[in-house]
Amino acid sequence: MNNSNITSNAEANIMPREKKLKKLKEGNTEFYIHIEDKDVIPSKAMNVFYNEKMELNRDISILAVKSYSNIYNKSELTLVDAMAGSGIGSIRLLNETSSITTVYINDINPSAQELIKLNMTLNNRPQSKVHSFITTKDANLLFNEIVQRSFNDEEASHKKPEIISIDPFGTPVPYIDSAFKCITLNQGLLCITATDTPVLFGVRPKACLRKYMAKPLHNEFCKEIGARILLYTISRIANINKAGFLPLLTFYSNHFVRIFLLTYKSKRKIFQAMENYGYCVYCKHCGHRFKTPLNIINSIGICSLCGEDKLDYAGPLWIGELHERTFLEKISITIGNSESLIKHRNRISNLLQFCLDELHMPIGYFNIHRLCRETNTKAIPKMETLIDHIESKGHTASRTHFDFTSIKTTMDIISLKQLLKKLGSN
Repeated sequence: MNNSNITSNAEANIMPREKKLKKLKEGNTEFYIHIEDKDVIPSKAMNVFYNEKMELNRDISILAVKSYSNIYNKSELTLVDAMAGSGIGSIRLLNETSSITTVYINDINPSAQELIKLNMTLNNRPQSKVHSFITTKDANLLFNEIVQRSFNDEEASHKKPEIISIDPFGTPVPYIDSAFKCITLNQGLLCITATDTPVLFGVRPKACLRKYMAKPLHNEFCKEIGARILLYTISRIANINKAGFLPLLTFYSNHFVRIFLLTYKSKRKIFQAMENYGYCVYCKHCGHRFKTPLNIINSIGICSLCGEDKLDYAGPLWIGELHERTFLEKISITIGNSESLIKHRNRISNLLQFCLDELHMPIGYFNIHRLCRETNTKAIPKMETLIDHIESKGHTASRTHFDFTSIKTTMDIISLKQLLKKLGSN
C-alpha cells in the first residue's frame, strides 16, 4: 500500500468518524480510539484493541529502539509491528525516533486498519519520507510474505526487517517461528510480549506445559520463573531456525512480560548459549532454591540446605542472565537526555536500576514481608538496611524489578530468616 492511498482513504472518512472517536495523546502523538473502547477492560471484544496501561511498555520500547540504533549503528531500520491495534505504538516510534525508514503496521482486525490510517493522517505521516505499509493480515502470513518478497526482489528494496514487535493478546509462541524466519539474524531486535501471565506464573500449569513445553512454579518468585520459561521457549524456537539471541532487557509489569532480544547466527555462540538451559529446583519445606543444568535433574534427591525430600522444580527454563549491562546503561542515558515525552520517566529509571542491580545474582528472590510473617518478625527492616547487613556478612544482595518488596541474595534462606528476626528484635 503506498502513501497516497493512506492519505486519500483516511481523509475521505475522517469527518464522519470523528463523532464516534475520542482523541487521546501519548508523548507528542495524538491518536483516536473508538469511544466505546475508552475505560473498558482490554479484551478481544473491543472495536480496536487499545490498552492504556501498556503505555509503560510503549515508553520502554521507544527507549529500547533508540538505544539499539545507537549501539549497533543502524541508520535505516525496517520495523514490523505485527499486532498494532490502534497503531499508537508504531506511530509513537515514528514520531520519537529518527532511524526507522520503513514500517509495516499490521492488525488482523479490518477496523484497526481503518483507524491506523486515520491516526497516521492525524500525525501527518502520509507526507513523511517513511515507507508505510498498513495491512490487515495474520501475523504469520505477513512475516512469510516479507520473507518471500526479500528473496524475490533482486534490487533488495524489500529487505528483511531489523526490528519486529510481537504484542499479542495472550501467548506469543505461535508467531515466534515465523518471526525468526523473517527478521535479520545479524543483530536484529526482536521485541516480544506475553500477557498470559497466569499460564507462565503457574496458575494454569497444564496450559504452560502445552504452550511453553515447560513446568512452572506457582510460588513467591513465579514472575521470574515465568520470564525464564518464556526465554527458554523462544531460544529453542530460535535454534531450530539456526539463530540465537542475547537478552538485552527482560521485565515484568502490569501483568505482562516484555523481552528485547538481539539476534545472531553464529553456530558456535548458539551451542554455547545452550548452557543457559536448565531447571530451578525449589524446596517446599524450607524455601531453598537453586538452578541446575538440564542433565542432572534426576540425580537430585534431597534439599542440600534442610535435608528434606520435598523438592519441586520448574523448567526447562533459561538460567542465564536476563539483561545486558551496556544496553541497560544506554537506555538510562537515553531517558536522561529525553525531553518530557516519556510519561513514566521515574518509574522506568527505577526499573532499569533494579535490573542493573539484579545482574549476576542467583535465580529467584525472597519476599521480605512474607519471610517476616513466617518468622513472626514484627518490625520489617528497610530494604537498604537489610542489604547492608547482608553485605556486611560477606554476601551479595540487591533489589529486583520483579517485586519491589523482595531481594535477591547469595545468603541462604535460613540465614536470611535469622537475620530478619535479629533486625526485628532491635
